[in-house]
Parts: sequence; C-alpha cells; structure tokens
Amino acid sequence: MFEALFKYPYDVFVQATPARLSRVPVEALVLALVAVVVLAWYLYRRPSPQGRSRPNWLLVALRAAALGILLIVLAVPALEIARPSRAVFTAVLVDCSRSMSIPDAKGPGGAKGRLDAAIDALAGEAGLVGQMGRVSNVLVYAFDQEARRAADVRTLKAEGQSTNLFAAVRDMEAELRGLPLAAVVLVTDGCRNEGGGADDVAGLLKARRVPLYTVGLGNPNPPRDYEIRSVFPPKWVRRNTEVEVFVTVRHTDLPGPFDIAVTREGTALASQRVVPKKDAGDVERVRVRFTPDVEGAASYTVSIPPAPNEAVTDNNARTFPLETKDDRLPVLYVEGSPRMEYRFLRRALYRDRDFRLVGLLRLAKDRFLVQGLNQGEQYLENGFPNPGGGALGQEAEKRLFGFEAIILGDIEAGYFSPEQLALIEKFVRVRGGGLLMLGGVNSFGLGKYAATPVGRMLPVPVSADDPAYSDEQYRVRVTDAGLTHPLMRLVPDAEDNRLLWEKAPPFIGVTPIRRAKPGAMVLLEHETTGLPVLAVQEYGQGRVAGFTSGGSWYGQVSRPANDEFHEKFWKQVVRWLVAGAKERLDVEVDPDVCERGRPVVITAVVREKDLQPVNDAVVAATVTNPIGNAETVPMDWILSEDGVYQCRFVPTDEGRYRVAVQVQGWDLEPRTCLFEVSEPVVEFSNAGLKEDVLRRMAQATGGRYVGVTETASLPADIARHVQAASQAGIQPERRQVWDMPSVFLVLLGIMAVEWFIRRRRGLA
Repeated sequence: MFEALFKYPYDVFVQATPARLSRVPVEALVLALVAVVVLAWYLYRRPSPQGRSRPNWLLVALRAAALGILLIVLAVPALEIARPSRAVFTAVLVDCSRSMSIPDAKGPGGAKGRLDAAIDALAGEAGLVGQMGRVSNVLVYAFDQEARRAADVRTLKAEGQSTNLFAAVRDMEAELRGLPLAAVVLVTDGCRNEGGGADDVAGLLKARRVPLYTVGLGNPNPPRDYEIRSVFPPKWVRRNTEVEVFVTVRHTDLPGPFDIAVTREGTALASQRVVPKKDAGDVERVRVRFTPDVEGAASYTVSIPPAPNEAVTDNNARTFPLETKDDRLPVLYVEGSPRMEYRFLRRALYRDRDFRLVGLLRLAKDRFLVQGLNQGEQYLENGFPNPGGGALGQEAEKRLFGFEAIILGDIEAGYFSPEQLALIEKFVRVRGGGLLMLGGVNSFGLGKYAATPVGRMLPVPVSADDPAYSDEQYRVRVTDAGLTHPLMRLVPDAEDNRLLWEKAPPFIGVTPIRRAKPGAMVLLEHETTGLPVLAVQEYGQGRVAGFTSGGSWYGQVSRPANDEFHEKFWKQVVRWLVAGAKERLDVEVDPDVCERGRPVVITAVVREKDLQPVNDAVVAATVTNPIGNAETVPMDWILSEDGVYQCRFVPTDEGRYRVAVQVQGWDLEPRTCLFEVSEPVVEFSNAGLKEDVLRRMAQATGGRYVGVTETASLPADIARHVQAASQAGIQPERRQVWDMPSVFLVLLGIMAVEWFIRRRRGLA
C-alpha cells in the first residue's frame, strides 16, 4: 500500500536524502509561493454574498496549499540514494626484514621476536586481520626491499636483507590503484636502511587521501650490541706489506674495552684491544694493521667476540676481499758518492724481490754508474732524466714516472737543473710518488736545496746557514707519534715494537736541523739533543721523508749478521712512501662488500704515460663470478671528470668476484680488483624501534600510531574509514518523487474541499 501511494518502498525513503532537480533558484520559488499566498488572501478577503466581510482564512489556506504543492512539483523533488560499494579494501603491510627477528617485543608471554609478536596480534579470528575482515576486504603484504602479497600471515619469516618502506608502500598502492582503499596498516619496527624517508611514505598516501596506521614493535633503545658497520681496506697490496684497514665499530650499551681481530679462514692474523673514548658516543673508528699471509686473492674477516647477553651477534663480523700481488716496487736511488750508506741501503732493498731498486751513482762530474736496470734499458745512461723541452721533456717525465719512489743521497741541488728539480716536485705532487732525502755533507741546506722546489717539499726547514754535518755517533729515540705511526712498525705487536726501538743500534752522522715544519711529524729524534732524525709529511698526492743521518749503515755492521733491523727499517720507510703513487690504470669498485642483487659500480681512471687523463679510450671490465664464469661490460667516460670511466654490474651469486679492466689497444696489463658478495648485516644497525618516525608518518596522513599491544582500538577506526570509502566517489541514484500518486491525491483533495466550501458559502 505504501509503495502504491508513494511510488517507492519505505526503505528507499529511510536511506535517501531529499534533493531538487529543477534549475529554478530556491529564492524564486519562495517568492512565488509568498505571492500566491498574498493573492489568495486578497481575493478571499472580499465580503461574501451574505454580507459578511471577515476574510475566508480557511479558503486562503486551502488555495495557498494547492498552489504550494504545484510549486513543489515545479521544483522537481527527488530522492538521492548512495549505493555503498562492497569492494572496499584495507591493506596490511608486515615488515619481514631481519631486524624483525630481534627478541625484544612485548607480548602476553613476555619478550619475543618482533615478527612473532606481530603475527600474534594479526592472526586468528580475534586478531586484527580477522576483525577488519568483517567490514572490508583485507589484503596482507609482506615487505622488506619490496612488497608482495601474503596468503597467510602465520607463514611469514623475518628473512629480508634490508628494508625499504617507501618501495613497499609504493608497490602496494600501485596494485590497488583505482580501487576504493579505506586505510593502510603498517606493522614494523620502523628501521629503514634504504629508499625514501618518512615524509616520502606519507606523501604517497596523502595524495590518495588514505590514512596510515602504524603499529610499532620492539624496544626504542637499540639492544646491547657490537656491530662492524664498515670496513675500508686497500684495493690491493704488495707482498710482505703491512695492511691498514679502517673499521667503524658500534658498541651500543657496551662501553667496556673489547677486542677486534682479523682472520683468514680461521687463522688469526692480528688482534687489537679497543678502549672506547669517553663522551664520544657509541661509534669508534679503529685502525687495524696486519700482514696478509698468502699471495693472490683471499677473503679476510674483521670480527668482535660476542658479549654476554648480546642480543644480536650476526653483525659482529664482516668479510672483505684483498689481493696480495707479487709486484716489485720500483725505486730510483740517486747518490752523489760511493759511500757506505749507499752500499748498505741498496743491499737492503736489492736482495728483496719485493723491490726493484735502480741505483744512479755519480762517479765523476759526467760519469755515472747505473745499477739495477733491466737488460736493454739505457734511459739513465746520461744521468737523471732531463726534461728539456717538447718530446724530450715528455719522455723524461714518462721515464721518471715509471718509478714510485726517489731517494736522494749525498748529492747537492746544483747537480740537478731547475727543470729536473721541478720534475721531482711534480713526481710527488701529481704522480703521488714518494721522496726520501738522506743526510750528508751535500744534502738539505748544505746542498743548497733551500730555494728549490725540492726544498719546499721537505718536512724540515733548510737554509744555506745550516750547521755543518756532524760525524758523531749517537742513539735515536722514537717519539710518541712514532710509536703509533705505520712507518715505524717493524713488528705487529705494539709493545714488542717499542722494545725493539729501545734497543735500536746507534747511528753515525747527523745534519743538525733544529725542528720540523708545521704539519710535519717527527718520528725519530736524537736521544741527547732531541734534534729530528726522521720527519715525514704529506705533499700533494705523495709523501716526503727527511732522514737527517747518513750513517744508518753503522747499525747494521755493529749487529750480528743475522740481525735484520736495518733491512726492516728501510723496507718499511719505502713502502710507506709509495702509498699514494698513481698508476696509468686505477680500478676500484663501490661497494667492495655488498649483498646479492645490489648493483656494484666499477670505476677506472685511465692515464697516458705522462699520467695525463685520457677521455677517448676504449675500456671494458671483465667480471668473473665465484664459479669462474666471466662477463665483459663496456665502460663509458662519465663526461664530468677527465679520464674516469664507469659501468654497473649486478651480482647474482654470493662469493668473491674478480674485476679485470683493460684498455683496448694499449700495451698495458689488465688492472684487477675484487669485491665480495655476502649476506648483509645492515638490518641490525641501529635497530631500535623508531617510534617517532612511525608516529610522524601516521599523523601526516590522518592516521595514528599504536604499539603492538594496543591494537584493540584499531578495528573501530578502520570501520569508519571503510564506511567513508564505500561512499566516496560514487554518484548517487536520483529518483523523482513529484509524480507520486499521493501528491495528486492530496492536490485533488484540497481542490475538492475548497470547491465544497465555496459552494456552501455561495462563492463563485
């Protein structure tokens, strides 16, 4: 009966809201209604035929009602009915990275793994997923570096190698684009170690007007933990050379001393006690020294023993690759006279196959003895390379740059031309070579080096007024700086090294230079006078050392024949000097330790024989994986820097990779370096709950943050967003009601009553 009178069932009127379809303004309809009422009142206020003059208010009301209904019909009244969508979605993203395995999450039964606590809160009919599923379609995603659909939250494992919150939300949002998404629930500890930040994550959802609810797990304070955060080894080293490795260590809530060790396949190579600095935070940068025990490529491990009750031990060690090469170090030794220092120093280096020592000994003004050149090499037959000009200058530079260190003995500056002295300075500054000047009657200030490019490089000030060379016998003392300097480390153990230097043999002869230059470091000094005997400093790309004695040989002849103090000392000096020497082809990879699937950038610097950069070379890198398969990748000049070529390589297997870079058409051996692909430990770095980050992300989108034990209030919030999302963006259905039968019945009734009253009162 209701539908017969009102055109639609009762439920339609309950769900609907009134609307008007006519384009006539409401104000115009109201004015028209007022005008009709006034007209009706005017017509019916006239006296009736019986002589009564009071207004016919009932007739006025009936006429106004009839006209009002007609005006309402002209407004085309309608009902707006919003049909809610049943396909509203709620997305739940669960962090499955390795940091979610840390057992510091609160739960009903006490502390447990973060992911285990998340599963307890989400799974089951009474869990968060089940409750939200009653009002919307819930899609569960597992994420680490990216997001992926998960059929059952109870099967999730904390195995992800790193966390990218931005990529996870982006992947989820892309999959649900175009669908009504009510809200996103992010269950995580907030530990992001790659990808965009919190503002980027919030921006993705703000653009879509979707609220983010974050559920935090874990302890806000990082657990007690030792972590090897990074290791910086050299690209390669020569055989029998001590290696310096810089290690960044984090010791959260473990302030006491700890040991750090270097091993290779379980063999201990070095161990060092680290005492954390007070008030320096929980991060230490430690320099560890060791000597590789094998030639060729090998993997070495830096590690810290686990502490009692340490929460995470997976990040206590880090492996890095290192290649030890049987590559002879080229040294040019220029000596002004056949003195004992030349004989013993040359013998110390010449007998070791790690060095290729070329001696240039002046016998007379224009006569030289050249020792150590390979057969057929004659480029030093006229003495020290003379730049001259043009092609001759380039050839001299190329010849000199073939060495990595120059030793200047008892030879005056006047022996060299100004061009040769400038070439020596360029050898150190540009080529990165090392320069050592020895004491003598014709060196330092006595040799007139004060106003020369070489004199300006020396770590000690020289002057023509310097005192004469002294032939005294004396003992040396290692300075405090010298005890920790790598040049002075003759044995690995620091205490043994100190004792060895305390028993050092005496020297004969010293150039009495009173001090070192600002920025230089004195390593050895005269035991009695305190005058510097050995001082060093950096210069340009290279290193410079000044040894003011010319009688270190006396320490050799005064000791037993099997004593190697003298040899060890000079080998250590030369090795330190050449640390910055450039090559025609330098290769490095970044990073040198990475995880599977992470791109590695291979960089090569290509130089001509004069070490000038080359931009038009054809360069390629051959990458050999751990099982011996090789892949060649072209390298392109990067345009922004001269001589620099790069390419990218994505490793797919764990293990050690070898990179060999070659320049096509050059008579140059390929340059090699290594990188290691291993299981990463970045997930445990600073792995405390990032509550502030999660709270900021949620608030920026209109959501909120809750702890994992406070999720009971979330379903009600989600239900409100589901209701809003079910109607958002949906065009309501409009049904006209001006033609309802009841409207016409009421209109006819009003007109009939008016007619009847008019007839009774004798009105027209």
